[in-house]
Amino acid sequence: MKKIILLLFVSLLLLTNLSYSQVKVTIILKNPHFELPYWAFDVWARVATGQTWKVGSSNIRIDFYTIPAGKLTCKTDNPAINANTNIASNGSYGPMTTTCINNNTAISLNIVWNTFGACYHMNSGDSMRLGTVRFTRTDSTTGWCTHDTIRCSTVQGQSSVLQDSLTALVYPGTWTRRNPTDSCTLVGLENRLNDLPTVYKLYDNYPNPFNPVTTIKYDLPKNTQVKLVIYDVLGKQVAVLVNDKQAAGSYEIKWDGTNMSSGTYFCEMETDEYSQVKKMLLVK
Repeated sequence: MKKIILLLFVSLLLLTNLSYSQVKVTIILKNPHFELPYWAFDVWARVATGQTWKVGSSNIRIDFYTIPAGKLTCKTDNPAINANTNIASNGSYGPMTTTCINNNTAISLNIVWNTFGACYHMNSGDSMRLGTVRFTRTDSTTGWCTHDTIRCSTVQGQSSVLQDSLTALVYPGTWTRRNPTDSCTLVGLENRLNDLPTVYKLYDNYPNPFNPVTTIKYDLPKNTQVKLVIYDVLGKQVAVLVNDKQAAGSYEIKWDGTNMSSGTYFCEMETDEYSQVKKMLLVK
């Protein structure tokens, strides 16, 4: 009888270890593009079939270099651009950020979970963008490329850090990565021209309604003076988000209404050739 119990215990232990050793989540670096005037990559997560990733505090570290050297430098964002709203709008998390590390040869997308709150669950088969890492170009000419790799290592402090709630995931047993299929991603002026907007446009803010932060996106087909202003329902100016000459491109900016009262607000974009107003609703 003791042998049977021991056998059952060993079998259960083996099954537990086997389950834990399965890959829960794959981190994917994709969609190289311009968030003008910056160069950018999106960082995605995809959960394996039959698995759940309880998104804990994580640092997704990405090594980069260019050929020739020095064409890109790390761009720090606080908060991170395109931060996933499931995480960024969840009160259990601090602001998602990006930071430059390893003497500016790598960039980290940082997720901070306050352990007293409920963490967000990504379930079987879920795939979503976590956020975007950006780089400043020192050269806008053609004919050079960037190599970008999600860092993984068995050396403590060198690998990306992913946590399933409070449990650290280990590469490649419980998390893995997918780097760009092209080892050399071309960056140059011809990409920039192809990506330029053709008309002025002020998009609807998102999320809307919002509490307390919302993102405002707008397009500029050419270099111009831009003013982006927030007004309350009485027409009083409450914030100036942009008042500067900007290069042609697509832009995103966040407005934090923490110190504002709930209610209707208006965002006005004005250039020498274009004017547009969008209605926003702050709900607390």
